[in-house]
Amino acid sequence: MSDKLVYPELTPDLQGGFNFRMLKYFGAGAIMASVTIGSGETFFASRGGAIFGYALLWCFVGGAIMKGVQVYTSARYMTLTGEHPMAHWKYLPGPRGWVPTAFAIISIACFPFWLAGLPLFIGKTMNWMFEIDQAVANLPEIKALTGDAKEAAINNKLLFYGRLFGTACVVIAVTLTWFQTYGILERVQTIVVAILLLSMLAACFASNPDWLAALAGLVPNVPEYEPWIAEKYESISKTPEWIEVGVYLGAIGGGTYDYIGYIGCFREKKWGLIGQHVTADDQHETETIAQSAATLPIDTDDANIKRGRHWLWPAKIDVGVGFLCVLIFTICFVVLGAVILNPKQAVPEGNDLLTHQSQFLTQNFGDGFKYVYMVGIFAAFFGTIYGAYEIYLRTAYECLMPLSAKMRAMPQKKFRAVVLTYCAIGGLTMLWTLDNPGKIVGPAAIVGGVFACGLWCFAMIWADRKFLPKALRMGPILLTLNIISGAVLTVLGLQAIYDFVKGLFA
Repeated sequence: MSDKLVYPELTPDLQGGFNFRMLKYFGAGAIMASVTIGSGETFFASRGGAIFGYALLWCFVGGAIMKGVQVYTSARYMTLTGEHPMAHWKYLPGPRGWVPTAFAIISIACFPFWLAGLPLFIGKTMNWMFEIDQAVANLPEIKALTGDAKEAAINNKLLFYGRLFGTACVVIAVTLTWFQTYGILERVQTIVVAILLLSMLAACFASNPDWLAALAGLVPNVPEYEPWIAEKYESISKTPEWIEVGVYLGAIGGGTYDYIGYIGCFREKKWGLIGQHVTADDQHETETIAQSAATLPIDTDDANIKRGRHWLWPAKIDVGVGFLCVLIFTICFVVLGAVILNPKQAVPEGNDLLTHQSQFLTQNFGDGFKYVYMVGIFAAFFGTIYGAYEIYLRTAYECLMPLSAKMRAMPQKKFRAVVLTYCAIGGLTMLWTLDNPGKIVGPAAIVGGVFACGLWCFAMIWADRKFLPKALRMGPILLTLNIISGAVLTVLGLQAIYDFVKGLFA
């Protein structure tokens, strides 16, 4: 490793400041945004607005911003070093590789939770779309029942059909993931995000929200449940408010299980030093880095440093636009939940996870838009499931490659088959075992989407100081934002985990 690393020549559109031609770099961010839209915004943001009105807007907006900072620092690092942060986190003080191992365990353990919860979300929604609920209620054996027995029988039937629909979505998504190319996935998800973004913005402004109340909701606080929650939704009232906040933070914008794979998508881009050199797969080279405790040998000549900084524009565009989409979706769904569902005391729950949200379009534009909503919600959720398998494949790859030479030597086709099989079997097992998608994804959202995100921020600060020359390290503003994001997500994650565990033994 005697030669210093030099950034490749800039393309013409990267040689100056920002220009709109740079929007062509938005692609992987669309996959990330689409993967989080399905549950984070359509269900959890709507639910938060329905339960608390505008009061928790700060939680959703703050979560999207903090996670945007978290992910950008990692995208920045990969562009400047050519390596996924996971490859260098194995040199953190302590037992070798303990940080990538911890992230691998947390992230890979979370896969089945999301890949069970998301299909069950869409399965229960398809019951409503195809009016299965009405058909079940009219079955002779159901009509013969009364009271609680009838309600239980209807719920069991709907759960069965929801699981069938969810299983079909899993089979289709796995099949598409096996045969698709990355480029096709990126284009499809970009179209899905654009259509959903325009429709939800139109619905949000048509609802004529109280913008002053929305601004007040940006002030951090954890409100108590209103009395009607205990009267109409006993199961929600038994959940501590901090757990609700933790789940919301975890669901919005995704978590480590998404971000590790999202950053891994940059390998397709060849920005900066990505693809210019290899360290993670070269044991001698990485040992040299670890033993010398020196920064990577990036040429610190002024011209090279300037080129490196200009190569950050694609990462800024992709992460920035991606999280801007997440932020807009989040605000729209919280506002619509506060304006339309909260006054009606209608909370997404049970078999009505996404049916109440159809009012976001029908109340403002007419009953005919119910079918537009159906198409949109199916696209959002299937896009999430479809994209999740590809993202999780890359997450597993980036987690395991730095830890095992055997994994690095495994043929890509075999690796994809192993991970897809684990995801599909694990997800389907939980899908057919558990019945509440919100509770299925709750633990994964709190641990992988909040607590682990906080730890990620601090690990990123260490890598930035350890491996980058001073001229390319995070500036004071970005560093401060990263410290704040890390501290807030870690503390809130610990609080939510504590409340969740305490609730198990209550």
